[in-house]
Amino acid sequence: KQWYQRRVRGRLVGVCSHNGRSTIYHEDGKLQYQSTPLEGTVFNKEELKTKHWRWDAFQPHVHAPPFQPVYFTISPFLSMRSVSLEQQTLVFSYKRHSFKCNVGSRTTKLTARPLECPELRAYLGELETAKQAINENLRKLNNSLHSAHQLAFKEAKATKRRASDSTRSVTVKV
Repeated sequence: KQWYQRRVRGRLVGVCSHNGRSTIYHEDGKLQYQSTPLEGTVFNKEELKTKHWRWDAFQPHVHAPPFQPVYFTISPFLSMRSVSLEQQTLVFSYKRHSFKCNVGSRTTKLTARPLECPELRAYLGELETAKQAINENLRKLNNSLHSAHQLAFKEAKATKRRASDSTRSVTVKV
């Protein structure tokens, strides 16, 4: 009885909410799967991303939803299958019996939009003006360096020619 009590300590393996957000943890408590209304991510044991995708599929990844389902094991009895934001299934299996529970979200998919505020637009305008001024200054600097290089090259060539002319001697036989 003591072995059973020690072995069956309560531990959170994941949270799935109605708004499309879900988080699943590895047995050691590290992050394994995370889903938001915008994207989904699968992590390995070291919490490094192994698969990442967007539900709207504007940036498709052929080895992840919506093109290929993601299936992973949470524990010996629990597993998760994710096909789309609406089709995320938690599967409980024991021997020959299984129970499937849809934990997907039927909410409208969110799309990320830029912030619309006058301060942001003014700041972006100032940034664009500064960027144009910097590019103009860089262009002028590049032209100056190119001209200086060309002038130095011509002077070196002329000096070399004068040096070779003065060292030449002409022998005349009479």
